[in-house]
Amino acid sequence: MSKHIYLVPDTNVLMQCRQLVELPWKKEFPGFESITLVLIAPVVREVDRQKGGQGRLAKRARAINSLIGELLESLSVDISRDGSLPIVKLISRDDLRPDFEIQALLDYAHADDAIVGTVSALAKECAGEPVKLLSNDNGVLLSARRVNVLSHRVPQDWLLSAESDEDQKKIKALEGELTRLRKSGPACMIEAEELPRQFNVDSFEPLSESQIIELLGMLQREFPEESNFGSRERSTRSSAPGLRGLYAHFGQEEFIPATDSEIQKYQQEHYPQWISACDEFLRKLHGELEKSKPVPRIQISLVNEGARPAEDVRVSFSVRGGGLLIKLPVENDEPSSVELENGAQLEVVLHNLRVELPRPPSPPKGYWKKVKHFDAIENISSFSAGGRSFAAISSQVMELRRPILPLQRESDAFYWKQGTRPEYPRPHTELTCQQWRHRSAPKSFEFEVVWLGNVEPRKGALHIEIHAANLADPVTKVIPIEVIASAGDTWAEAEALIERLKKPSGLLRLPKT
Repeated sequence: MSKHIYLVPDTNVLMQCRQLVELPWKKEFPGFESITLVLIAPVVREVDRQKGGQGRLAKRARAINSLIGELLESLSVDISRDGSLPIVKLISRDDLRPDFEIQALLDYAHADDAIVGTVSALAKECAGEPVKLLSNDNGVLLSARRVNVLSHRVPQDWLLSAESDEDQKKIKALEGELTRLRKSGPACMIEAEELPRQFNVDSFEPLSESQIIELLGMLQREFPEESNFGSRERSTRSSAPGLRGLYAHFGQEEFIPATDSEIQKYQQEHYPQWISACDEFLRKLHGELEKSKPVPRIQISLVNEGARPAEDVRVSFSVRGGGLLIKLPVENDEPSSVELENGAQLEVVLHNLRVELPRPPSPPKGYWKKVKHFDAIENISSFSAGGRSFAAISSQVMELRRPILPLQRESDAFYWKQGTRPEYPRPHTELTCQQWRHRSAPKSFEFEVVWLGNVEPRKGALHIEIHAANLADPVTKVIPIEVIASAGDTWAEAEALIERLKKPSGLLRLPKT
């Protein structure tokens, strides 16, 4: 005789009997050292269908569904108590399909017949070992007997005691009261994507010593040390050719040549220091490139769809795992408009390039300056301008003497809790609001997801909680976060930086229409 048996419980056994760990398996199945309880697809579907209702059956369905969830993490779940016999374990065979050979005798569209047909398929697969259907349902047991599927009726003492009508009425009344109270209060919600947020980022390797030497050579070839320092003689010229007489006399410029000390400082200090600065920059380039790439961002919206405002609200954001941190975004590249002489408008975008090679020093080549003839008059003018400046300063001093009153906070606005504003990376932050009005526009907040150290694959989660004085239960949400690192090309980036060095750092572009 086999010491092992397979038992397939139907939906009624799972829903109407005591918990599996409490059942007397040894008494009901003597002589067996191990029992395997097999969950099949028709039973799982029936349990899942009942978990959304109310009352004892729905609660039991949710408990069984939680047990089924454990089978997603492991191949089996232990049911027997430690050290006791028989050893009872629960497994899933949701891959089994009803027996094709007996489908003419059963209606597989009916859940009971689908269960019997699946048990028949398991019995044929486990030939040589006993397989039985475990049930207390007469319809299931009759179908099993009709197609010669072995079955076992559960004893009456396995069943749960029936709920009284009075208890059921009290439960429904309490549930109705709870629903009414919840509908009459605030209904806070957190709107964000629940699926794992995946962010692709680039990681860069340090440049090798030979690569750094080669790049420095490229820089010296593209920007060689200057040897032409312009004319060494002073001279004058007219700043407005074509003028005559007194007008020409006042429109003169004088050329001031580069001095020996300026040339020497350029040759011995400025240019060598630039090469040294480029060398240091290239050695740190991989880290600067990683920091310069777009930072992953998560946007959260908070909504109060209830019937009244939420009082004394506190919203917490905590990121856990993977060494991840959050901070407020910093916006760059703010455009400004420039008006040209013909009235046209151009938009100037001064890019905040976080990664830039040091620009080569400008060699001294002398310069032109205007010849001044009335220094005394200019001094008088400067004195007059200074008087106006003094008046402006006096006005500013008077402004400072005015009392600075503390700003009054709006009761329905969100404010960062003191000391937690995430201007810099931190794992936790909190928002507070005195009175969060219902049916108002959603409150949106955006965070950058950052980390300390190198760019590498990371996994974590953003935990969000809403608490309020008149909120029965806190509202929570968890957003999984995954950082996927891809290898970047440090050499190619370095070459691009050298090419960029040939161009001006500011760009002009036409405004968007």
